[in-house]
Amino acid sequence: MKNQINQAFIDSLNDASIITVTDLDGKIVFVNQKFCDISGYSEDELLGKTHRVVNSQTHSKQFFEEMWRVIKSGDSWFGEVCNRKKTGELYWVQATIFPILDNQTKAPIYYSAIRFDITQRKEAEILTQRLASNYNAVIEVTDGFCHINASGTFLEVSDGYCTLSGYDRDELLGTNLLSLNSYFSLNLLELNTILQNQGKSIRLEQRRKNGSIWIAEITASYSTLNDGSLFLFLHDITERDVIEKNNQELRHQVNQMQKLDSIGRLTAGVAHDFNNILAGILGYNEINKMIVEDMANGEDKQDLENNFVQIEGGIKHGADLIEKMLMYCGQNTAKKAIEIKPTVQIIEETLEIIKPAFTSKFSIELELDNEIPIIQIDSTDLAQIVTNLLINARDSMKPNGGKIFLKLNKLTNIDTQCSACVGKIQGDFIELSVADSGTGISPDILSKIFDPFFTTKEVGQGTGLGLSVISGIVHNADAHVIVDSVENQGTTFRLLFALK
Repeated sequence: MKNQINQAFIDSLNDASIITVTDLDGKIVFVNQKFCDISGYSEDELLGKTHRVVNSQTHSKQFFEEMWRVIKSGDSWFGEVCNRKKTGELYWVQATIFPILDNQTKAPIYYSAIRFDITQRKEAEILTQRLASNYNAVIEVTDGFCHINASGTFLEVSDGYCTLSGYDRDELLGTNLLSLNSYFSLNLLELNTILQNQGKSIRLEQRRKNGSIWIAEITASYSTLNDGSLFLFLHDITERDVIEKNNQELRHQVNQMQKLDSIGRLTAGVAHDFNNILAGILGYNEINKMIVEDMANGEDKQDLENNFVQIEGGIKHGADLIEKMLMYCGQNTAKKAIEIKPTVQIIEETLEIIKPAFTSKFSIELELDNEIPIIQIDSTDLAQIVTNLLINARDSMKPNGGKIFLKLNKLTNIDTQCSACVGKIQGDFIELSVADSGTGISPDILSKIFDPFFTTKEVGQGTGLGLSVISGIVHNADAHVIVDSVENQGTTFRLLFALK
């Protein structure tokens, strides 16, 4: 009975496992059929050979040296070995190798190995490792990664996201993203936009734990487990966003400069041609005046003399208009003495001159810092600027009237943009501002107000050169102008002169 059990056990082991016996040099002296079936070699091809015949070159030399060290010492060796079939295909075995000892001397006389085929399990493990490796590789190429469940709770986060958000992993895992002091809470519309456009992304502001802001480009995909969870991949594009905005700003500046240059060239050409026409009219008018002087006194002579006066007045207005046009173009070459007075004095003198143009419906509130250094600009030019701004403020509040605020003060550490030339403004400045509570300027025309001949006033009520002349004078003085306006609330013009 015992022999039958032993034989049954041996038969079962023989069917389930690979069995080999080698001599002390490792040459095979026995193989079972299972080894032949799996390796693809016949018994005759294996006997007398070593196990190098199925060596797959997967393991290092040190791997086998350690194996031999263990079994030569009389101990059993356990491990996983990758072998190669006769066809070249790889297979994996779980091996137990042990010495067969002499009954009397207890010294090894053979080595036996029992191996079980674990190829399927190893292939599954390798596939899992590869997937995990790919998963980690994908995470590594993103600045931040999150795995959240359907309700928004963090299931996994990468080190990168912890760095970006400022939260530790322990603070995030198990926490709902909506509960964080963060902009990260994607609303349903934004999330659906990402999911419906696989491969596309959206930009969202994010807030770190410390309150600082960064810009994220986010893509998302559903988990293949169909559990409603999401994979979110985030890239920090804060620096790129700043660069793009700067590039847009530079393009806008270039376009504005090109536009102003084109308008300037056209304006200069028109001004010079117009000046030639006026010169011709003035010449003929002088000739006619000489003829009329020789006429006898009478009603006709008086009418003609009156016409001369009107023509001369029109020519003078035309010449003033040409001067403004050339000033805008920077081509006003007329030589004049530059007079610089204390800024507060110029403002007060200008107010005295234009006071009659303001009815009782209008009042001008002053806030002038008498300690402000003198602005390095011609007194007449500064007076013209103040006059134009105050008149524009008055006109914007007609017919109801209201208060105009004129302010002169010092500003430090300014970092903004010019509304006319769109150039950067940085540093310390003297600010001259005029604010009203009028109709304001709509955003769609705000960028056009410094263009020559652009006006929102009725025909005959303005030339459209007031603000363009102001811009020309201001920029000739190395200064800038900023416009802040809200429709139906009012407008503030701020002139910034470098503090020297």
